[in-house]
Amino acid sequence: MKTLTKLTVLAFIAGFYVGCSPVKFGVSSAVCNADTDCVVQNNKKAYSYPVTAGAGKVDILIVNDNSASMSFEQKRLAPRFANFIQNLDAAKVDYRIAITTTDISGGAHSMGGQLISFGDGSKYITPTNGNRISLFNSAIQRTETKNCENWVANYLRNNGFNSINTQTYVNAYNANCPSGDERGIYNANLIVQKNPNSFIRSDAHLSIIFVSDEDERSGKYSDGSFPLASLDQPASLPKSVQTYLGNIKYSSLSIHAIVVKDNNCLAQQNAQVLGDNPNQQTQGLFPGSIGSAYLSFTNVSRPWGVAADICSSDYTGQLGTIQTSIQAKIKDILLNCANPENLTVKVGGTSVAHSVNGTVLTLGQTLSPGTTVNLSYQCGL
Repeated sequence: MKTLTKLTVLAFIAGFYVGCSPVKFGVSSAVCNADTDCVVQNNKKAYSYPVTAGAGKVDILIVNDNSASMSFEQKRLAPRFANFIQNLDAAKVDYRIAITTTDISGGAHSMGGQLISFGDGSKYITPTNGNRISLFNSAIQRTETKNCENWVANYLRNNGFNSINTQTYVNAYNANCPSGDERGIYNANLIVQKNPNSFIRSDAHLSIIFVSDEDERSGKYSDGSFPLASLDQPASLPKSVQTYLGNIKYSSLSIHAIVVKDNNCLAQQNAQVLGDNPNQQTQGLFPGSIGSAYLSFTNVSRPWGVAADICSSDYTGQLGTIQTSIQAKIKDILLNCANPENLTVKVGGTSVAHSVNGTVLTLGQTLSPGTTVNLSYQCGL
């Protein structure tokens, strides 16, 4: 919905903190299940298990804007994300990385509540994927986005700019392009609610990264043209995590935004032309918008994550900032209850200084990645 063109289409139709922990979170009932590290003792749930410092679990969902005008950003981001993944590998993080898009239209390219397939058919990449970098690079650069841009450039070259005001163009655009009604927050909510392909693990932290040169619904909600539904609202996403995945997942959630942050970036977006053989007629046809809804995750009283500028020439540095938020939380360990009783934290039989805030255990020293930490504690029934 980056243009009058996309609004016309819709009018016709309408007519990072990323933390890591390998502990198990499955115990929510009054008794312990057979597949947990828990037993019932003295009317309490008693836990005793090892965790690995600096090598916890994180599930990373990238919500990638696949609408027209995004291929330039996707191409620039791909190699920078390679460093991001390599840094996770170096820290021995047990990660899953999945990609979905902002298209929930129900059309040919809609991904409402679903994950894209990587080149090997998998729905997410892990440290065990030998070709994970190339798989990711191919997947983040959306074929449907590039094809749409080329189609628009060629259509206008052959039919003239005024052709965008015709029903013929609208029908052809719908057949050849992803939806311009970008609804990344809505789709992230659907992923959380459906957990397709069992991507989100019960014992891993969850991080969501939005990548878009547009705001939710292109910001057209501000004038009432395209109002936000409940699942478009930023506040709905943390609430969905809490409701569908539980309080422990909610406490470790992080949400990051790589978007248009200011008017300088917006001007750059509006100056882009489309197509492998650029057509100047397309300049300004798909203007961007400041990602206010996505940025709200990073500038509220309790920020959920880091904001990065999609126009930056230094994606490596900005992704590094998100990476730092991961590294800063890696030494934190999630417990199965808040403020447990009789907690012991040991490495090789020696007690380790620590502090507890709710369900988050913070070690008093930085341990080398791979160090085994033995935990023992009790939770009330």
